[in-house]
Amino acid sequence: MLGVFEKTFNLVKTALKLRSYKHSLLTSNIANVDTPGYRRKDIPFEKIIQSYLSEKTRLKTTHPKHFKGSLKSINEFVKAYEEETLGTPNNVNLEEELVQLTENQMLYEATLQALSKELERLKEAITEGGR
Repeated sequence: MLGVFEKTFNLVKTALKLRSYKHSLLTSNIANVDTPGYRRKDIPFEKIIQSYLSEKTRLKTTHPKHFKGSLKSINEFVKAYEEETLGTPNNVNLEEELVQLTENQMLYEATLQALSKELERLKEAITEGGR
């Protein structure tokens, strides 16, 4: 696809997907702060992205007849961590959820800025490369 830029775009795409999912979990926690028996939900972004990246680089095929292996999708990593983060009923702290939501939003926007810079680099490589 884009050669050198492809790896960065795939990482950014995965990061944005995880940040968006984390955002929905945090807003769900806030919405259910007073719901009896509700258990807060969250995902450890850093652990998931590290696991995903190490899995993605583990196998490489060089011939069409090679076995593909069992590379997991990002959703499988998320599900594995979701089951570990159930906690006890009524464990939602509104202030903590709002702080985490704000932090997640800022990191989402920072990831978008990184994507924008990468697109600028790609544009510059295309326009300046022809000279």
